[in-house]
Amino acid sequence: MYHIVLNPVAGKKKALKNLEVLEALFQSRGVAYEVHTSTAERETTEIVRKITQEKDQDVIVLGGDGTLHEALNGIVDPSACRLGLIPSGTGNDFAETAGIPLDPQKAAELILDCEAKETDCLEIGGVRCMNVGGLGIDVDVLERCNRGKKRGKAKYLKSLIQSLFAFKGMKVIVENEGKSEEKSVLIAAACNGTQFGGGIKICPTAEIDDGKMDVITVDCIGGVFKIIGAFIQLMKGRILQYPLTKHFRCDAVKFVSDKPCVAQLDGELYKELTFEAKVVRGLKFYRP
Repeated sequence: MYHIVLNPVAGKKKALKNLEVLEALFQSRGVAYEVHTSTAERETTEIVRKITQEKDQDVIVLGGDGTLHEALNGIVDPSACRLGLIPSGTGNDFAETAGIPLDPQKAAELILDCEAKETDCLEIGGVRCMNVGGLGIDVDVLERCNRGKKRGKAKYLKSLIQSLFAFKGMKVIVENEGKSEEKSVLIAAACNGTQFGGGIKICPTAEIDDGKMDVITVDCIGGVFKIIGAFIQLMKGRILQYPLTKHFRCDAVKFVSDKPCVAQLDGELYKELTFEAKVVRGLKFYRP
């Protein structure tokens, strides 16, 4: 039995169209399935929690990074079930990282024809994170996006440009392996995946099955022109080569801000979260 968890508004209702493709394929192959529809924020988490009370379940998410994030946080025991994704959001960043086809037919065939593979995720302040968690300008951008009713890449780009001129950096202490370093950062991120924000390559070298997280910090020094310079390198996928970037791989890291702040995990905002991140292994995820 495959449990299909649907966010009906994901990707401007792309998920509903993809559901038709998925059902047609499952019916043609005689595969048993059940559709569960989320109608409210965070309801996906509760749906998946109920499904995975029993072990050895297959959960398929029809949605984007946000819906996948909610589903991940509903799984009772990540090592005792299998998780699949039919990319149906606006950005689909984790799908790109994991090599999942954006075509719903091909993504569904992958789930039916392949074995689920062990895949890492992060746990940050007690919340699971599939892709990237961070502090800094990425949060500022998302907060601007959320102030209006419109969504999508155009709104994100507009908010990003506004943040480039308004963001002044934030003070963070980075703690890792008994060492600490205080700095003013443009961004501080813990990465399982390679990209966020609909294709922005924050860490092109990250791997989702190596048992490590990639930590990226970009110093905020020199005013708006330095920030724009860092942004240009980020958009080109070259942020790791930027002189003010620090990159290392580890099992755990902690970011301590000088004041209460908002963090983003998979594009979802969390107020006053303790940004203490660690790698979680054992999740079985359908991917090539």
